Formats: sequence, structure tokens, C-alpha cells
Amino acid sequence: MVLKVTDVVYREPVPETYGNIYFVVRDDGVIVIDTGIPGKEGVILDDVRSLGFSPSQVKAIILTHYHMDHSGSAEALRSATGAKIYVHRDDTPYLQGLVKPEFPKEAPREAVEAYRWFRPLRPDVTLSDGDEVLGLKVIHAPGHTPGSIALYDRRHLFAGDNLNLREGRVQGPPPQFTTDMGRARESVRRLLSLDFDVLLPGHGEPVVGGASARARQDLKGFL
Repeated sequence: MVLKVTDVVYREPVPETYGNIYFVVRDDGVIVIDTGIPGKEGVILDDVRSLGFSPSQVKAIILTHYHMDHSGSAEALRSATGAKIYVHRDDTPYLQGLVKPEFPKEAPREAVEAYRWFRPLRPDVTLSDGDEVLGLKVIHAPGHTPGSIALYDRRHLFAGDNLNLREGRVQGPPPQFTTDMGRARESVRRLLSLDFDVLLPGHGEPVVGGASARARQDLKGFL
């Protein structure tokens, strides 16, 4: 069941991964940010209808990075809605299957093996730092993956896996799934230089109210 976060943002929790699918409501349609693991397209379509829109009113499918727990239902959702898939250009080769997924040695074996279910897909639009998609500014935040992004509209920060809420605290990307922790820390510093009231993390509950101040406090040790 889709959950209201603010007056224009809703989320569908993905219990299998403690992840999130987000919906940004506009007057004439809805933006979907991340699509969860494979098989979630039916849930997403039900959510879109519950928000008062038809599948054809999905205006964009934006992926914060290529990992399968965020991109897994993108192709099926595109087929059902006709919406375009957006992803950063540096993650495009991974999404297309031209480059194998990268994981640190510490990555859980079962997570890596799950990629046998990965189905390559071709995005419609490749993004760069500073682009804007329907009022959301693209912030390139490499480290977790080469093309990880966040999306920002001055009030909301959709952080992807660059920021997560675990154990009651805002944390950075999980090291066991992050290809370059040095770059990831630089990206987190950049995100924390922004002011935002609402944090929409890739995994865990959103932080509503004073989110940037809380994130800076929680991440002092990480930086």
C-alpha cells in the first residue's frame, strides 16, 4: 500500500530489501523514482491508480542507479505505461549489460548470485550532473555505483543509496555494495552541503522535517 510522505511525495516500501519506490505527484501525472526488485510492476501500477492516475500518466521512470533492487521492474513498468526510463550515463553500460555489475569482495554471495536474474535494458534518456527532469535536479553522486544520482527540488532530497536510514540513523551507502567508498564519501559531503527538509533514502524510513541537519549530525563519524 502506497504511503504518504508529504503533500506531493508517496512511497511504496519494498519489504524484501527494506528499500523504497517513490512517487512524485504532479498536476498531470506522476514520476516514479526507482522500481524495486523484479516483479513489482503490478504493485507500482496499483499505486499509480490509487493516486488517481492511469498508467499512461506515468511521466517518467527515474533510476537512482543500476542495481537490481532499484531497476528490477523498470522494463516491465515501461512496457505497461509507455514512460521513458532515465539513468545517469555512467550507469548506462551496466544497465544495458555491456559491463558486468561491480561489487566489493565483501558483498554477500547470495546478493551477487541474484544477478543471474538481471535482465539488461536500454534507457531512453541518459542523465548528467545538473540536468533537470520535471522539476527535479540531477546530482551526480558517484561511489556506490559510477552513475549513482540524487534528485533535489530544494525541499526533498531523493538520495538513492547514497544516504540510507539504518538502525535509527542516517548512514552512507553500505560498504559491501559500494564500489568506491572514497568517492562515495565525497558524494555524501556534497549532498550534505544542500539544505533539504525531507530525506527520501534508498533504504529505510524517510526523514520528514529538518532532515539535512539530522543527516549532518548522524554522519559526522562517516565523513
